[in-house]
Amino acid sequence: MIDVASDADVAICLQLELGGIGTFLEILRAEQGALVQGEMERLEVLASEKARMVEQLSALAARRNRYLASRGFSTDTPGMAGWLTHSADAKTVAAWRVLQELATTAQQLNRINGTIIAARLKHNQQALAALQGAAGAISLYGPNGQTLGLGSGRMSLRV
Repeated sequence: MIDVASDADVAICLQLELGGIGTFLEILRAEQGALVQGEMERLEVLASEKARMVEQLSALAARRNRYLASRGFSTDTPGMAGWLTHSADAKTVAAWRVLQELATTAQQLNRINGTIIAARLKHNQQALAALQGAAGAISLYGPNGQTLGLGSGRMSLRV
């Protein structure tokens, strides 16, 4: 990882962030495909890759933010805008704009994936409730010939 010590290093850092966010978007799209297809094993791998990319992107943003702070700018979007106005060339300004657009796209994809996960979870909970209800309607008998109650999800023996 680079140490951001100059305006030129910020430009390099932004290029690294652009590459990272591109990879992150690919992971989010793959995650969406795996969610739609129900590929749970693939989701585990993607979750690990996603966490790794979030860590890398966070580290790059932290380095950029330390540099902004060292130059007297706030470490938020307005601070970056101020730095861009005073110190950056057109190529760096364009890279920041693209990074912001890609970050918005990533947020949208992540939100959609969360919605898919919530829908799958609801479906699974409904299926489990139906199975538990069906299991509660079945009468089973213990070794002494007495009915085993399963309605609460726990077996109880009546003697």
